[in-house]
Amino acid sequence: MQTKGWLFHCRSGYESTLASEVSAAADSLGVHGFCRARKGDGFVVFEVLSTDVPPPPQLIFARSGSTLLTELDNLPKGQRAEHIAASLQQNLGSATPWVEYPDSPEGRHLARFCRRFSGAAKRTLEASKVIAGDPRQRLHLLFTDSSRVIISVSTDSTWPMGIPRLRIPKTAPSRSALKLEEALLRLVPGDETPSPGEHAIDLGAAPGGWSWIMRQRGAKVTAVDNGPLARQLADDPGVVHLEQDAFRYRPAQPADWLLCDVVDRPHGVAKLIYRWFEKRLCKAAVFNLKLPMREPLNTVKSCLKVVSASGVRVHAAQLYHDREEITVYARLVE
Repeated sequence: MQTKGWLFHCRSGYESTLASEVSAAADSLGVHGFCRARKGDGFVVFEVLSTDVPPPPQLIFARSGSTLLTELDNLPKGQRAEHIAASLQQNLGSATPWVEYPDSPEGRHLARFCRRFSGAAKRTLEASKVIAGDPRQRLHLLFTDSSRVIISVSTDSTWPMGIPRLRIPKTAPSRSALKLEEALLRLVPGDETPSPGEHAIDLGAAPGGWSWIMRQRGAKVTAVDNGPLARQLADDPGVVHLEQDAFRYRPAQPADWLLCDVVDRPHGVAKLIYRWFEKRLCKAAVFNLKLPMREPLNTVKSCLKVVSASGVRVHAAQLYHDREEITVYARLVE
C-alpha cells in the first residue's frame, strides 16, 4: 500500500498527544492530512493528502521522524526481504538499513526477530541496489508484526527508533544521570555542551545523578538540596553542597549552567527558570517538566512560552530516559 506522509516514534501511551502535536505542526506548514494513532502502539502515522511531502517536523513528543514510502502486509515467511526489495526503487539510501520495532509492550517482542532479519534485509537490499544510493539518507523498516512493515526514509536520524543506547557506570549515584546524558546528546548543540572549568548549579540535586554527569565533563558543581548527596559527590572537592531550599536559593555570582530536576508543578518550575534567566543568573539550563495527566501538550507549550519570555531559545523533547516528563534545554540569546 503506497502511503505518503510521516512516521514518528514515541513513548507508548503518548500517541494521542503526539497526534495532536503532529496535526498542529502540519496545519502550520500548510500540509493537509490525517493521523493514525492507537494507544499503546509506540508510533504515529500522518498520511498526507497532497502530492508534495515536506520533511517531517521536529516535535516535542516524537523521538524520531521519517518520510513514509510504503506499507506492506502479509509478507511471506522466508521471502520477506525479497518482497520488500521488490516494492522499492533503487538508490534509496545508505548501505545500513535500520530494522526497527515499536517501543511498546507488544512491539518489544519483535526485537529478536528484527535482529535476526537485519542481515537478510541488508544483503537483499544491496543486491537489488535499493541501498546503493545517497549515504545521507537512511532506510527504515518498522515491523509492527513479523508479516507487516512500514517503510520510510530520513536524512537526520541519529539512533534507531530515536533511542540512544546509553550505559552509565554502576558507580553513578542514580539512574537519573541517564536523563541528563541523553539531554546533552540530543538537545544541546555540540559547541554548547558543558566544558571543563564551567560552573553548574544543580537544584534539587540529591542524590546527585545530574551533578555527577557535570563532574564527568569537568564542570564544578554547586549542589542545592536539603537531602544528602552520594558519598562520592560529598567527598568531591569540585562539589559544594548547600542544604537549602532549591526554589529559594539564588547565587552570589551567575553560573554557566542551571540544572533542575525537582518534583513540582510544571508551571512552578517554568516560573523558577524564568526568574533565573530574567535576572541573568545563568547562561544555559537543562530542566524537567513533570507532565500532568490532562492536556500535557498544552501544558508544555504554555511553560515553554513562559521560559522563552526571559530572552532564551528553547528545545524540548520527551527523551527515551524520561518517563512522565519533558526535558528542556534553554540558552540565553546573545
